Amino acid sequence: MKIKLLFLLLSFSTYAQIPAYYSSIDFTQTGNTLKTQLASLITTTHTTQLPYTAATTDVWDALQAGDKNPLNSAQVLLIYGYNDVDAIYKNDRLDDVANICSTSCPTGAWNREHCYALSLGTPALVTSSAGPGTDAHHIRAADVTFNADRGNRLYADGEGDAGPVGIYWYPGDEWKGDIARMMMYMYVRYNTRCLATNVGSGATSYNVDMPDIFLEWNEEDPVSDFERIRNNTLQSIQGNRNPFIDNPYLATRIWGGPQAPDTWNTLSCTTTTIWNGSSWSNGIPNKDIKAVFSGNYTSIGDLSACSLTINGTAQVILQSNHTFTIVREINVATTASFTIQNNANLVQINHVPNTGIVTLLKESAPILRLDYTAWSTPVNNQNLLAFSPQTLTNRFYEYVTSGTTPTTAYSSVNPTVNSFIGAKGYLIRAPNNWSSTVASSFLGNFSGTPNNDEYFPSINIGFNLLGNPYPATLQASHFIGLNRTIETVYFWTHTAQAVGGIYPVNNYASYTTLGGVAAAAGGQIPDGTIKAGQGFYVYSSENINAWFHNALRYDVKNTQFFKTENLAEKNIFRLNLTDTNNAYNQILIGYIPEATNGFDIGIDGKAFETQNTMLYTLVDNKEYVIEGRAEFENTDVVALGLKVLTPGTYSISIENVDGLFTTQDVFIKDKYNNSIHDVKQTPYSFTTQDGIFTDRFEVVYKNTLANEDFVNENNITVYTTTNGIAITATENIKEITIFDVLGRKLYHNDKVNDKEMIVSKLTATNQALLVKTTLTNGQTITKKVK
Repeated sequence: MKIKLLFLLLSFSTYAQIPAYYSSIDFTQTGNTLKTQLASLITTTHTTQLPYTAATTDVWDALQAGDKNPLNSAQVLLIYGYNDVDAIYKNDRLDDVANICSTSCPTGAWNREHCYALSLGTPALVTSSAGPGTDAHHIRAADVTFNADRGNRLYADGEGDAGPVGIYWYPGDEWKGDIARMMMYMYVRYNTRCLATNVGSGATSYNVDMPDIFLEWNEEDPVSDFERIRNNTLQSIQGNRNPFIDNPYLATRIWGGPQAPDTWNTLSCTTTTIWNGSSWSNGIPNKDIKAVFSGNYTSIGDLSACSLTINGTAQVILQSNHTFTIVREINVATTASFTIQNNANLVQINHVPNTGIVTLLKESAPILRLDYTAWSTPVNNQNLLAFSPQTLTNRFYEYVTSGTTPTTAYSSVNPTVNSFIGAKGYLIRAPNNWSSTVASSFLGNFSGTPNNDEYFPSINIGFNLLGNPYPATLQASHFIGLNRTIETVYFWTHTAQAVGGIYPVNNYASYTTLGGVAAAAGGQIPDGTIKAGQGFYVYSSENINAWFHNALRYDVKNTQFFKTENLAEKNIFRLNLTDTNNAYNQILIGYIPEATNGFDIGIDGKAFETQNTMLYTLVDNKEYVIEGRAEFENTDVVALGLKVLTPGTYSISIENVDGLFTTQDVFIKDKYNNSIHDVKQTPYSFTTQDGIFTDRFEVVYKNTLANEDFVNENNITVYTTTNGIAITATENIKEITIFDVLGRKLYHNDKVNDKEMIVSKLTATNQALLVKTTLTNGQTITKKVK
């Protein structure tokens, strides 16, 4: 993730007014007129043209000073880097300042990456003389090997860590905004010599001069303190600044596209429209027009405005499934009211203070009296007890971020004297007057000033309980991508009630950028959204600060904390572990180009709970419930682990499939009895003792035991003959049931008591049939025959 300082050197409060550097610019202008003015400014103030390598101050010096880690001046941050916890130098994001590849290349050295590739200039840029090829505003410290891998590939959109996207290059979730703002600078500073379209791939639908990806990355990945500090440093060396770091909204003013935040909060908003209770005085507002409510208003759909003011005694209601998008601040008079209903979204773009009190309603999942819900606050100064006054005061908990096990890491917090802290999650039990037998939703009522700030909660290695700090839905994949030490997001789901204070099955749904898994079969699969007021858990690989910002908010309309995930264009499938009475857990296996067959941060998801009966995949001999793998081959083998607390009969079944698995077979291989079962046709049932089994089951994609319509599983042979369907076994057969593919029972005999049986009443010649065979020892196999 981007390192955030404990202090913000150039926060929005610092930039309450436009810096003096830009005093010559007329910011009422837009498009090419504004671009031309900025070009003149950053050209005339570019007073020092750096040599590439020299005894005097050169590009090496600029990078060693400008690319320093703000938390450790002995280190530099490496563009494209993302992992400092493995043994691979290539993907490091930190290196020693002095470990440069100049006259020699030490192990893991860094060199100078021209983010605007030299060969892509018109004509090609050079380093033999000072000019665009030596402008430090687009040259960054980079690992030598990563630098070579990028070469002169054009940038393209992607997801996750940096690396090739076909013939193109994705800079990584952490660095894409940096790249966008550097490319914008180069185009404005050098015009046709450094066209943005020469270095960025894809459409130019917003403006023919600027690739869409750069405008989108500029909005999605906000400016970090590292970028701001670097801009200051390079001004002291070269004399000029990158204006798109100082204010990303300048890109929107020039080229359009998604609206980036206005750091100065002073541009646009030149007109106002007033709602009098029945009509607008100056037309429906938009992102350039201030909205003032002087009369009552109930939303009839989505609405955008530059700012929002509610005056007098006006009552404004933002209804469920509607969104207000406000560029600047929200002001609610003390005599007015603003109510945000459940499943409505209040999106803000600029990080500016709001004033006044709003009421936000949030409906929990159905709960019983002893159930807990993970909550967070979307407003400021919300007292814990006032939020749920009927909850016992000793049943408010925070999570101790010490890497301890999930079941022992909770600490009681006094709700009488404590308020919610923004971006922190709390586990709160249902009101004590709630039913113990009939589940119903709790309607949370938050009251306070709506949060609209950046948040940097500290997180430790291991599990942490965070919360959505905004009155709008967050995108979980975007949050994981922004915070690259976060591996997995978890949601508490009430799958099963506690028995004697112990939950018998998994109660945590999991989500990574690959997708989500329900806590157990039949539960809700996370759809990648984090709702307003929702607390959630994360697993972090480092002790660091997480980062929340406004670009994480987006407009999603669904009625619960989860809904069924949109599975489009992913090659994935989910498996469930169940027995007759319990649904234990669910796992996800998927194949995407960004993954390897080892651990991939943000893609592979650890199991949150490992003390219960569970199915899992094995990644580096650890328990995972989400595993991403490299490009699919039907020869691949995925090792499964099984933990069983109670001996008995269990089943592994398919929950759903997507992508190539809609046609690709999926088999469970049981190495204890040398059987392979087509789990897409029917669940695989097996008996087991208690224990941990990491050598029994595998997922395979080819039936190596298949021989036309002959199959032998668990010592049961099923095949077709001219006389009918033959079943033989090494143990006595107790029961045979035959179904068609629609599930209709065609034959049943529960008094076989023999090792051989021919069902002569049916033939599988023209139809596929499912033969379920149960032995006297309890083993059951269902197999399709044709």
